[in-house]
Amino acid sequence: MSRWPTTRTVATAVSGIGATVVVLAVVGIAARGPRPSRLVDGALRAWARCWLRPAGARLEVAGRENLDARVAYLVVSNHQSNLDPIAHLAALPIPLRFLAMRGVFALPAVGAALRRLGMIEVDRSDPDGRAIADGTARALAAGASVLVYPEGGTSGDGTVGPFRSGAFRLAIANRVPIVPVATYGTRDVWPTDRNVISAGVVRIVVGAPIATSGMTDADVIGLRDRVRAWVAAQDSLRD
Repeated sequence: MSRWPTTRTVATAVSGIGATVVVLAVVGIAARGPRPSRLVDGALRAWARCWLRPAGARLEVAGRENLDARVAYLVVSNHQSNLDPIAHLAALPIPLRFLAMRGVFALPAVGAALRRLGMIEVDRSDPDGRAIADGTARALAAGASVLVYPEGGTSGDGTVGPFRSGAFRLAIANRVPIVPVATYGTRDVWPTDRNVISAGVVRIVVGAPIATSGMTDADVIGLRDRVRAWVAAQDSLRD
């Protein structure tokens, strides 16, 4: 396997970095926290496409009709690759805010833009549950959906790992529907352990929203296991 970046990898990086510069300017001018904005959210989707197209990542999405852009959801997906948030921004027709690692917030200009967008900072080594809950509640109250990867990291072998309970507790606390999403193919396009891009198909299936109104903390485990079982049942997408 070559140690050197491929032409596709370089083209993807050039396109993505260029798009990042543009979207940082748009966010700096127009973003006002997590509140949905046609301009800002449109710029984020365009930014995502500027990464996916040169990468040769061909999106196949089923279940978009399950989503209503006027409704705030807690969106839960399995996690295959660092490409996942980009694919989800491009594929899901709703305003999305998500949990991002503290290291991303530390990047010059990027961190400030993420905060202006109402993205939620997470330190995986020492997560601040209160800060995550408050940031999620603000985004949902503003009308944006929040995307969470409950495995807590990317899958090492492509299988669906155990889900943590936090996302489901947040959905119940905020009385918003959970939307299960199954994602496959991003790991083949952009493996987590290599900065080499390969063309491929990214398959995303959006499940029907699951209402959480009337649920309590006693329902968290059952809801978590129900959603994970649905995501894992879409395993045939990897073929």
